[in-house]
Amino acid sequence: MRQLALTIIFSLSIYFASGQNNTNSPYSAFGIGELEYTGGGQNMGMGESGIALRSPITVNTSNPASLTAIPQQSVVTDLGINFKYTNLQNQYKSANVLNGNISWATLAFPINRTFGASLSLNPKSSVGYTVYSTKNLEGTNTSYPVTYKGQGGLSEASVALGALITKKFSLGLKSSLLWGNLTKTTDETPFEGSSITRIDDTRYIGIYFNPGFQYQTKLNSSTVLTIGGIAEFSSYLNGHTDLTISSGSTAIVKETDQTSQIKLPFKAGTGISLEFKSKYLLTFDYSRSDWKSSDINFDSDKLSVNNSYHLGLEIAPKYDPQKAWNTTRYRIGALYQTGYLNIYGTQINSYAATCGISIPIRRDRNSINLAVEAGRQGTMSSQLIRETYAKLNVSFTLWERWFAPRKYD
Repeated sequence: MRQLALTIIFSLSIYFASGQNNTNSPYSAFGIGELEYTGGGQNMGMGESGIALRSPITVNTSNPASLTAIPQQSVVTDLGINFKYTNLQNQYKSANVLNGNISWATLAFPINRTFGASLSLNPKSSVGYTVYSTKNLEGTNTSYPVTYKGQGGLSEASVALGALITKKFSLGLKSSLLWGNLTKTTDETPFEGSSITRIDDTRYIGIYFNPGFQYQTKLNSSTVLTIGGIAEFSSYLNGHTDLTISSGSTAIVKETDQTSQIKLPFKAGTGISLEFKSKYLLTFDYSRSDWKSSDINFDSDKLSVNNSYHLGLEIAPKYDPQKAWNTTRYRIGALYQTGYLNIYGTQINSYAATCGISIPIRRDRNSINLAVEAGRQGTMSSQLIRETYAKLNVSFTLWERWFAPRKYD
């Protein structure tokens, strides 16, 4: 118990100390930034699927109904770390960038035979870009350099509860607090030796709710079917912006507490999984979020409908139900997303393939999960940018038995 508590405290302190530097994508300049996936270590290797996944030894935050799968007197934690290498390319230039950060920290435990709960902390979105451009000097044919920069993102702290309604049917609800800063900076140099800098620093905060369900049944003696569904209710984030315009080191304009509000879209998803002989697990997810119905005043015209498809397979060739810790699990998957941005009439879609492995780290249910995702986002047509990336996710799943009576000889 002591080791687990220290792990959680250390993980959360790293998260708050490190901030969010998860992207260098120019597409993070739009909407609320680049959306982060935080479902769990098992899900990452299976094409980021998870709506219909249930496991007694792993944490799945994609669906709060899965919390009822954690057995009594058990506590499971999951800490994930991402490293991402990206090649950015347009018709004229190419650049390589590397990012890394804590991707999630989750603690899950049963309350009693009916209810399970979890606490989690993770990034929701990330902003990080630098774009160089030019502007024409008014009344002349002369152009001058302009630099656009952005940084920040939204963080999410969640409390989730799952309830076992019947032996086969579970319901869940996750309540999340979103907060963070989105900072946009514009540097203009209209004349040599003179510069004008505009900084818009907006602080957002809001809450949203995420219900889910799972239904699990045996089709025969060796096949288990699970059907799941989730939703994210549309919610509002309240914002306060500090505006600073300066020339050199001298502030020309400084305004604070400009209020604003953005509306996040409603999201719905469904998933299905099949487990065969406790060795093969196949899962598929589909979700839809209509960002066109959201209200983000500074670039709402660039938002679109995001349709997301995820497929995953897990294989445990040496599975023994009496000695689950002897199992090494292998995972593969694929995903495709139409994307929630539409820029210059082009949908910014993405696709990727994943593979992963879960390795026991000692003779119990603790494990280290490694997942690699290789994919592509965007295009070089219409003067846009294509991103080709490889992401490594390392997560540690720690299982402990709490409140079990000690036995003495």
